[in-house]
Amino acid sequence: MLRKIIALLLLFLSSSFASYEMIKVGVIDNYYENKINKQEVRNILSETEYLFESKLNMNIFDYSENGKVIDILYIHASKLEQRLNRKLEKSKIKKSKIEKVQSSLPSKLSKINIMKQDIKNTRSILNKKIKALNDYVSIVNKQKTFPKEELIRIKDYIKKEKKKIKSFSSKFKKDERKLRTKLSSYNQKIRLQNNLIREFNILNNEIERINRNFKKVKGNAIGIKQVTSKIFYKDGKRVKEKSVKNIMNKIEIYGFDNKQELKVILAHEIAHLVGIPHINVKDALMNPILQKSQINKLTLTKSDIINFKKNF
Repeated sequence: MLRKIIALLLLFLSSSFASYEMIKVGVIDNYYENKINKQEVRNILSETEYLFESKLNMNIFDYSENGKVIDILYIHASKLEQRLNRKLEKSKIKKSKIEKVQSSLPSKLSKINIMKQDIKNTRSILNKKIKALNDYVSIVNKQKTFPKEELIRIKDYIKKEKKKIKSFSSKFKKDERKLRTKLSSYNQKIRLQNNLIREFNILNNEIERINRNFKKVKGNAIGIKQVTSKIFYKDGKRVKEKSVKNIMNKIEIYGFDNKQELKVILAHEIAHLVGIPHINVKDALMNPILQKSQINKLTLTKSDIINFKKNF
C-alpha cells in the first residue's frame, strides 16, 4: 500500500521519420559519482543494442565517439516532489507504527483472556466457599442450643472461614483490578491503532491528490522541429503542402533509482531518438509511463516490435 505513487514520464517529440543513429555517452553529473560511470553506461548500451537487434533483426543504433550525446543530469526535486516525498516518508513511519501496535495486540489479548478465565474460576470458588459457610451457619442457627465448648468451636470455625473468604476475596479483587488495568492498556492500544490508521489513510489521500498533479520526467529525447512547405499545382489548382520533421539531437536523463531502471529509460529514449513513438499498451517499453515489468526485465513486447517495424 506504501509503494511510491509517482507517474514517471518518458517524454518525446513525435516523428514519423525514424532512422538509424549513432550515439555516445556525454556528461554524467557528479551527483551520480557512486552510482554509475561511463563504462557502465557503455555496457548498458551494448546490452540494449543486442536486445534491439535480436528482437527486431535490424540495426537500430551503434556507439560512436561522433554520435549523438546522452547526458545524465541531476535535477533538484521540485517543491511539489519534496512535499510528496515528505508525506511518503510520514506514511511509511505511520505504517511501521501501525504494524508494531498490531503485532503487540494478539499477545495482550491472549493474556487478558487467560486472566478472565482465571478470575471466572476464582469467582466460582469464592462463591462456593461463601455458600458453604452460609449453609453451615444456617444449619447451626436451626439447632439453636449447643454445649458451651461446642459453641466456642463453632464460633472459631466460622471466624477462620470468614478470614479465609476475606483473604480469598481480597486476592480476587486484586486480580480484577489487574484485569481492568490490562483491559485499559489494551483499549488504549486499540485507540492508538485506530488513530494511526485514520492518520495513515488521511496521508494516503493527500498523496493521491498530490500525485494527480505531479508528473516526474525521468528522460527526454531532445530535438528541433523542422517545417517544410511545398507549393505545387494539381489539376490547375494551387496546392500548399506542409511537412513536419522532428530531428533528434541528444538524450537527457534526469534521474533513476537503480541501474536497471536507468537501462529501461535509456532504451526508451534511444527508441525515441531513432524516431519510434509512444504506444499506450500496458507493459510495453514505449508506454509513456515507466512500466514496472520493464524494470524487472527489459524486453520488447509484441506491441513494441510492431511499433518499431511500422515506424522504422
